[in-house]
Amino acid sequence: MRSASEDSLGNDAWKLYQYICQHFLGTLSPDCKYRRIKVEFESGGEQFQCVGQLATVKGFTSIMPWLAISEKNLPEFAVGEKIEISKVELDEGNTSPPDYLSESELISLMEKHGIGTDASISVHINNICERNYVQVQAGRRLAPTPLGISLIRGYQCIDSDLCLPDIRSFIEHQITLVAKGQADHSMVVQHVLEQFRRKFSYFVKQIDNMDALFEAQFSPLSDSGRLLSKCGKCLRYMKYISTQPARLYCGTCEEVYYVPQKGTVKLYKELTCPLDNFELLLCSMPGPEGKSFPLCPYCFNCPPFEGIDTFFGAPKTGDSTKLGKGVGMPCFLCPHTTCPHSVIAQGVCACPECSGTLVLDPVSAPKWRLYCNMCNCLVSLPEGAHRISTTQDKCPECDSTIIEVDFNKKTTPLKDGATLHNGCILCDELLHSLVEMKHGRSISRHGRRGRGRGRGRGGYRGRGRGSNKQQDPKMSFRDF
Repeated sequence: MRSASEDSLGNDAWKLYQYICQHFLGTLSPDCKYRRIKVEFESGGEQFQCVGQLATVKGFTSIMPWLAISEKNLPEFAVGEKIEISKVELDEGNTSPPDYLSESELISLMEKHGIGTDASISVHINNICERNYVQVQAGRRLAPTPLGISLIRGYQCIDSDLCLPDIRSFIEHQITLVAKGQADHSMVVQHVLEQFRRKFSYFVKQIDNMDALFEAQFSPLSDSGRLLSKCGKCLRYMKYISTQPARLYCGTCEEVYYVPQKGTVKLYKELTCPLDNFELLLCSMPGPEGKSFPLCPYCFNCPPFEGIDTFFGAPKTGDSTKLGKGVGMPCFLCPHTTCPHSVIAQGVCACPECSGTLVLDPVSAPKWRLYCNMCNCLVSLPEGAHRISTTQDKCPECDSTIIEVDFNKKTTPLKDGATLHNGCILCDELLHSLVEMKHGRSISRHGRRGRGRGRGRGGYRGRGRGSNKQQDPKMSFRDF
């Protein structure tokens, strides 16, 4: 290269010329050498250290000063020497997340994972910039945009393989094998096309998850939502968006959880689900005889148990086991053995109308009642009682759950003014005379079918006589 001046090249060209010359001369210069000193000392039983460094030969850094080491001179110390502490400070700080990737760092990672070639890597980076998935910031760092983040979150929710480098790396590897004559071209093309065809079909079937995520992120509805309950993953409050389809949106995790599309939803006593730590919601159906039931937002959308016969909110015609907007598993369908809100804990007896279970309505006081977790059957319990709750005891005759009733002192039907009574609503004469069927056939102690809890979660019968309980091999939370 010939000699040049800033006047002949111009400002920008002169900077480039100067950098190239400095870099070239730096490659011909000797190494930079420095001395590193580490001093360790003790004070009050705590160990401390400080490090200093001093350049002895500047070498190429005299020509490329931006690569020079930062010198820090330390005074001379002797082993065992005692020094006086002049000042003590206690600093408090927080860890900070790593910085965004620069273009050079991204290129290095792409080469590491076998993504792209020397000719195509720059095209890939330019594509994500033009499509507004990332924005180039100072220092040529690529900051992801809300669009790019939402797209990746959607891929992770539907098919996480689509946002991992494995697929692209596999294809690049197969192409290399074809070029070397170690793989058949037609077989590689056929395999890759079939793989993407299946992934595309699955993605289309799950596209509602992507739509919900984009709507919650970019729609003004997300701004109008109100904070309702805590997310069990990040422990931040989620927004409740009442506009159809009703849903919860966690802005931190960027996930959407649908809730029942009818009725009102509110926080349920700040109680949490023992499976995932999400705060429970209380859903109240419209009408004077509508059900009220708790639900966990995560379990409702992602049931942790398999073998469900019918989900709540499922259409009467069609597939009743398919999850969707407002279709899921409330607590009255959950077979968790230790959760106080599950059908195991709150279920009382079999429904006389269907294969469901009559479950205690936890917030129906003072007009206490049972409702079926499958149909619209309602059973009124003694009205005006202070408290009605299920117990762990079973009726020896029908295996139904024994309930505990705390009557009002003024209206108690018990002798001598007693208020507390335990019994089975089917076999106890007093309780059976006080219950009333609101819908369907009346409850009878003779000729009733499906004794016990009826059909619980997972397609198994309850504990009644003659029940043939099926074991779910993936019921990992059972009996823990």
